[in-house]
Amino acid sequence: MISRPDIDKVTDKPDEAADYEEAISEEQLRSLISEAVPAELGITPLKNGFKMNLSANPGFHKVFFSARCDCKTVALLSVEVSEKKTLQEVKQAIPALIGKLESQARSFYGMPCEVHTRMRLGSAAKIAKK
Repeated sequence: MISRPDIDKVTDKPDEAADYEEAISEEQLRSLISEAVPAELGITPLKNGFKMNLSANPGFHKVFFSARCDCKTVALLSVEVSEKKTLQEVKQAIPALIGKLESQARSFYGMPCEVHTRMRLGSAAKIAKK
């Protein structure tokens, strides 16, 4: 077995040591973040994300959530993490990632439904107003 003194100082358990070495998979990331989101936040994880890569940053995993308003508007919320991050690094960053999702959700839920409608309808809302 290869000696990993930096890891062995932290843990002598092989399973935990693996957390320090392997890059996190998109499925692991989605599961980890979804489990950490407080229920009272009122957002729902999108189970499979999207088939195409919607990240502006190549080399990043992106995890998506939806937030729904009574006015029928749905927001797409997301966080992204480098594909190079290990499971342990992501576990340490969970509070910050959840904080970003909370901020996005508060922003959406804090908007009046009139703004949601304009967002949902886009330029059609401008035409309808005339």
